[in-house]
Amino acid sequence: MKRFTFCMAVLATTALAGAVWAEPDTQKEERSLRMELHLVDGSHVIGIPALATVPVETPYAKLNIPLKQIASLKIGEDHETVTVDLQNGDKLKGVINLEPIRLDAIYGRVSVGVEHVRQIVVVLDGAAQKGLVVWNRLGSESEVRNSRVGPDGKLSAGRFVPGRFGKGIELNMQEPFGVTFPAEIVPAAAGCIEFWAKLIDFPQTLPWGEKPGLVGVSEKENATGGPCLHFNGNDGAANGGLCARLGTIGSAGTAQYGSWTYALALGTDAVSDWHHYALVWNPAGIPGVADGTRGLAVFVDGRLNTGSWSGAVVPPGPWTLPSGGRLGLLCHQGMPSGRVVFDNLKIWNYAKTDFGDRTEE
Repeated sequence: MKRFTFCMAVLATTALAGAVWAEPDTQKEERSLRMELHLVDGSHVIGIPALATVPVETPYAKLNIPLKQIASLKIGEDHETVTVDLQNGDKLKGVINLEPIRLDAIYGRVSVGVEHVRQIVVVLDGAAQKGLVVWNRLGSESEVRNSRVGPDGKLSAGRFVPGRFGKGIELNMQEPFGVTFPAEIVPAAAGCIEFWAKLIDFPQTLPWGEKPGLVGVSEKENATGGPCLHFNGNDGAANGGLCARLGTIGSAGTAQYGSWTYALALGTDAVSDWHHYALVWNPAGIPGVADGTRGLAVFVDGRLNTGSWSGAVVPPGPWTLPSGGRLGLLCHQGMPSGRVVFDNLKIWNYAKTDFGDRTEE
């Protein structure tokens, strides 16, 4: 397989395979562009590259792709195959041979060997997605299996239907965990899981039990502790409505358990409309939630939905994710009917509570 030599140098004076190199201190346009290296150990390195184009050999052409047109490059285990996601949504697969990647970071110039890199994300202008560890559009088989940011999803069930943005994945009650991700992607400290979802053909009354669970962890060897977001008239911890639980942080709900409807849980009669959901946690307490004394909360359409808690008041004990588990969409306890359409999943490594950007994909 023919290879290209590909070098990201902060100070370079030569061109390679037709690539154009720029001095970051003199090129204002390139200074508005940053590169994020997502490393195999979970670390991130962010800095300003000098590279202006990326040479990629595809089966049909040798291309020099302007860096500002690239959203991300996902590097194969062989360190030479690459999947390129463009800013306009196009996708390319090809071959490059990456030398150590050099960036101007805030703490100086760094060089990272490609064997340590699993993904490169290009951030344009002020559109930095600081703290974003997973972004999956969920709009097609290709999009599920090729996350724009972070680990790829696994598709085992469902169909693609009109979504909140383009298309989304529809799962019925016989298709639990139709889309999953490695549970290890869930930040072990503070974090946020947000997505859009639409409930279809649901009854008016909300029974007791997870009916349904929107997000949960498929556990291995009966391990517990993973995040769970679910509708429930009684979650077993005296909460009801739209409920959540996460390890020793405890459990939470819209209010106390009792007689519930889906409309009451969501705070609107428009149950079958698209709604934005966010599960937020911080073992040290979420600022602005219960005077910072609670570490778990749910937001719907940008507004706090949680008003009842059971379990630890901050600071709680440590919690761990199930080893080998899968974080998945749709889990439930014996619900016979109903469908849920999911769209635009994002996971953050901090307790995000401002969702003013939720209407932007």
